[in-house]
Amino acid sequence: MTRESTFHCRCWEIAVGPDEVEDVLATLRKQSPAVIVQVFGASRAPNAAAVEMVAAQTLAAMKSGSTLADRPELDLLLRLAGTRQIGEAFKRAGYKSSARRLFIVAASGGNASALARLVRQLEKDRRFKEVAKKKLGKEDLEAVERAALLAAKL
Repeated sequence: MTRESTFHCRCWEIAVGPDEVEDVLATLRKQSPAVIVQVFGASRAPNAAAVEMVAAQTLAAMKSGSTLADRPELDLLLRLAGTRQIGEAFKRAGYKSSARRLFIVAASGGNASALARLVRQLEKDRRFKEVAKKKLGKEDLEAVERAALLAAKL
């Protein structure tokens, strides 16, 4: 019998201004408390497959009690930015960073229904465009490895 994965992740580009991000995040987190939701900035669209692997690291760290930060959303941002310093993570990948494009990642361990509800909600909102998964390239694999090594340095 095939066992369903206990990890689920999706990534979208989000078309809102930096002044709207806090409200969007607060709303999504309130509506989906079982889902880790984080916004990050980047100069170009990330590979959703790489983002998924980084989010899986955060979820695994939550299960083992070894997150890089007190809150899983911050752990995810630290890993996406490739640093253990929160201030540096906000500079590199925060939504107020110099990045011109904003992305939102949502990840859930366990039952897929919580994330599925969020996906259905975001599909109805034209401000969200899902980022496609692609074959992992060298740069993607380096980012995933860099995120994993952050925990090894603790």
